[in-house]
Amino acid sequence: MDPMENFISLSIGLTGFKRGALAPDPDSTDIKSLYLATFRARVTQVNPDDILIRYQIINGHIAGNPPNREERVVELLFAEKPEYEFPCRQLLFLWYAGAWPTVTDTPASTHGQTFSEVISADSYTQGLVWRVMQSHPMGSTTYNYGYWANPPAPLSAYLENPV
Repeated sequence: MDPMENFISLSIGLTGFKRGALAPDPDSTDIKSLYLATFRARVTQVNPDDILIRYQIINGHIAGNPPNREERVVELLFAEKPEYEFPCRQLLFLWYAGAWPTVTDTPASTHGQTFSEVISADSYTQGLVWRVMQSHPMGSTTYNYGYWANPPAPLSAYLENPV
């Protein structure tokens, strides 16, 4: 499996979203490539590629195709390598908020606080939080004027496929 496939599979296990939402086909924004590059560049505690390789190894040991396979692999990954949990939590934050979180580790009054940096305009508008809220980011929408006059689509329309 290539690194992008491992990254998407890991992200499915972390976010609970299906492949069609994280890696749609066609993919006009290709946010997954930005997120993989950000993950690789920003994770400093461990080697992010080691996380993807270990994920692939554990995934390869699971027989068949059980439901929620990706979530199970993530559970096994954290049980085996607890040091991978924090970088994966940062990745989860990135998928939902479109921003990279930094937790301060200083004796200052900000100790333990989380600060986040939006990666790009696309990462902000592509954040999964908007789908969970069945909403859209301020200043950006794919809906036509007057869409609010119709009943909202079912939640599955937001969670499974790009809107």
